[in-house]
Amino acid sequence: MYHHISDTDRGPAVITPRLFQAHLDTLKKEGYHVISTERMARFLSGKDTIPPKAVVITFDDGYESFYTYAYPELKKRNMPATCFVIVKSVGDPNERIPKLTWEQMREMQAHGMSFYPHSYDSHYQARFAPGVPASRHIRPALAGPIWLGKLNRRETQEEYETRVRTDLLKAKEVMERKLGRPVDQFCWPYGADSPAAARIARSLGYKYLYYIRKGLNDPLTTDGSIRRINAGSPDVTPEILIRNIKRYSLLTSARQWCLALSPLYPALLGPALVTFDSI
Repeated sequence: MYHHISDTDRGPAVITPRLFQAHLDTLKKEGYHVISTERMARFLSGKDTIPPKAVVITFDDGYESFYTYAYPELKKRNMPATCFVIVKSVGDPNERIPKLTWEQMREMQAHGMSFYPHSYDSHYQARFAPGVPASRHIRPALAGPIWLGKLNRRETQEEYETRVRTDLLKAKEVMERKLGRPVDQFCWPYGADSPAAARIARSLGYKYLYYIRKGLNDPLTTDGSIRRINAGSPDVTPEILIRNIKRYSLLTSARQWCLALSPLYPALLGPALVTFDSI
């Protein structure tokens, strides 16, 4: 999971072009195969196979830096990637950090990149209750009913679900019209949803929902909830990235063994606490 690439901007979700290139080169050197989110989806649904050590690359927020810095390096190495965009902000000249345009997305789509929604216009933190400090009373807007200041009350559950449905449906319809392809994947802003929001997303035809929960995805990922490992922070060196991938691969392998042995040892599927002193 990446966000923004820049030589000048700084932040916990910003890396330099040089570091991104080093990530890609290290993945290749270590024998990882970068596949598309579409191929992963087919694999998870039992309709395709994937190579060993398969990796998917995703970007959130739809920054123009995906086109400027990531796309040329990915194309050079014949690696696909997916970018989740905030649909309303596409091409908006008033954005502080420039965002992708539809023309740029169509160009990249023709060369193996893919694009899906990161909401239509719900990538923000909202109050869910009055009070101070405000920071104690905010959460991602799609994660639950929010506080309606002008009405001095919180949304009803029905109002909340209507708002979620309206946003997700508009995002899907606009992207399908602009890019001319089906949209069945969605990335939650801040990785936050609710049982009702997930139900609504699936009812609208989103089969794969992306989160920021750490982990890898395997044939046991049957509900379409996709885990990701953060690679887009400046302190994630190529060595740390590979170490994190291997760490979650070990956990995934252990999970598969537990499932295989569960008929003989049902307790393996029960809750457990696992700690690592070092890995």
